[in-house]
Amino acid sequence: MILRTETIRPISKALFNAFFSSVLIIFFLSFLVFSLVYISPGETLLQDYLLSLQDNTDTDINDADLEDIAQANLPQAYMSWLSASINGNLGVSISNGLPVLDQVLELTLNTLYLIISALLIGLLSSFPLVALSVTNTMPLLTRLINTTIKLLSFLPLFWLAYLLIYISTSGFDYYPLAMNYDNMNFSQFILPVILLSFGSGVLVDIYQQLNSEIKRVLNEDYILCARAKGASIFKHVFKEGIAFPLLNLISNRIAYLFGATIIVEQIFNWPGIGRLLWQATQDRDIPLLLGAVIVTAIVIRTAHFSAQLIYVLINPRASHEQDK
Repeated sequence: MILRTETIRPISKALFNAFFSSVLIIFFLSFLVFSLVYISPGETLLQDYLLSLQDNTDTDINDADLEDIAQANLPQAYMSWLSASINGNLGVSISNGLPVLDQVLELTLNTLYLIISALLIGLLSSFPLVALSVTNTMPLLTRLINTTIKLLSFLPLFWLAYLLIYISTSGFDYYPLAMNYDNMNFSQFILPVILLSFGSGVLVDIYQQLNSEIKRVLNEDYILCARAKGASIFKHVFKEGIAFPLLNLISNRIAYLFGATIIVEQIFNWPGIGRLLWQATQDRDIPLLLGAVIVTAIVIRTAHFSAQLIYVLINPRASHEQDK
């Protein structure tokens, strides 16, 4: 695909705006969380953490500088932490003494496994349901399935989790909470991914989005004209009825899925970033809490920006609409 000059300008502007807004959101979120930690009781924990960050740097710092850091106000303390974080120095965990960055990156990857698997299962499960709805071959079955998946999305996530645990233990002699996650295998994905896909609204969102968009595209005048001439409409249906809605869905729902994993990982004892955030909050592990928040925010905004990048590249008209 060759992009013309009049097309490149609005695309570049749209992508720059998306990137700039992502950077602002990350900075604002990091400052908000740091401020809450700063004003919370136990300020000596934060002071010790900031001093440890300076001790880990290669620059020479005298006692006067350390005293200034210990007595720094909120903006000064935040800038001290931010400068160390930009250099990749998030310190070590208070609870286990391990480097924060290594732990957060490893557990974020485990959470991404859950989220990507849930999205794939939701996508594969929605295709036959959308086909039934679009063709309208079995209207009663379509209504029943539609009602069922909507009901699942309305039920509390923790209630569905314990229901799945009860069914797996009593009916299949499968104990998901007694597993050793040092050597993870495919069987340990099953219940967390099923819960995240069917219980957090992933399936119903994908189904409703694809169903409405595919029906809209099929009723467009140029599609009706192409079908009357016997021309292929797959490219148009796939692009406007499947690709665009999925990109918008991922862009808008990625943050919600990360939030849902806090409940899923806590219930199933899954070693992910959501469970790490919960434990760091409970243990008042400030280095781990701040590191987990900033890395999670970067991952979420990167996924959001990537989805927007693909969307704008395959649909340049979107950049023109944003430019107006």
